[in-house]
Amino acid sequence: MPTRRALVVGAGIAGLATALRLRRSDWDVVLVERAEQSQDLGFPCALRGIGHDAATRLGLMPALIEHSQPRCDTVVVDVAGTPFALYSKPSTATPVLRRTDVVTVLRGAVGSVEARRSTGVLELAEDDCGVTVTFSDGDEDWFDLVVGADGVDSAVRGAVFGERHGHRQATVSVSSRLETASASAVRMDLSGRSLRVHPLSDGSSAALFAWHGNASLPLRQAFGDLTWLAPDLLSQVDTGPVTRRASFQVHADRWASGQIALVGDAAWCTGRPCGEGASLAIGGAELLGDALDIFPGTAGALAWWEEQMRPIVRHQKRHSAGGTRDEDRP
Repeated sequence: MPTRRALVVGAGIAGLATALRLRRSDWDVVLVERAEQSQDLGFPCALRGIGHDAATRLGLMPALIEHSQPRCDTVVVDVAGTPFALYSKPSTATPVLRRTDVVTVLRGAVGSVEARRSTGVLELAEDDCGVTVTFSDGDEDWFDLVVGADGVDSAVRGAVFGERHGHRQATVSVSSRLETASASAVRMDLSGRSLRVHPLSDGSSAALFAWHGNASLPLRQAFGDLTWLAPDLLSQVDTGPVTRRASFQVHADRWASGQIALVGDAAWCTGRPCGEGASLAIGGAELLGDALDIFPGTAGALAWWEEQMRPIVRHQKRHSAGGTRDEDRP
């Protein structure tokens, strides 16, 4: 059988998981990634559900567990810092991971692939057999399959489906060493905003501030009114590294078009700052590879894959809108 060529646009969790799954089926994969990746401090979340099952089948679980952050109880507190709920720590079979942990494991599993850096996708011309891709540096190439895994503001989604934006939810995440480290994770959920702290394996702690609304709102303006814990965290934010991420729910009527598919946040970003994003990305990538193995034609495989993934993502989005379930907590 002739070697099939795939272009995967994006080298985050969705892109790397897709590249890994396609290589397992002997696809020749070309990966497009930005030359410079901004530091992503991230916040640890438990890998569960479809992502946990897919990672197990892909043989990733031993490495993910090795990179896991501390498993600990999560104490839920009110605005005054008074505990009112306790969620038990995940089992030893459930890794608690930052995005960077997952990316590190996936990069190691993918190994050496052809990569295009300092360039992007300018134009996609699709026919019945594949896609002619024009890159921003002027080069052209042909692929049997193009996968857009380039995040919430996906250039592939914009070029093919004409949809780039949705309802914004600003997110700020901070990782720093806290003077009062705790063996437990702490979570405060308020109306339209939340604050979380979680210990990390290197002795520091990760803090996550999240709110709905203005993506450019200064952090102190969003959380400066809180008197418990927030002042200490905010003072450390002023002197430490910060990752500020604006995310939003994506509403795309289609995730697949003939020989082109969207995976991960490019297709279904739930707008959640923490939780199921990594799980859906890994699970969606594995299912896409399965579909391409099962169906003789790419278009049929992608149509079947989207039909299977839609209910899974819809289920997660419903829970995202209605609150976090116990099993989604780290």
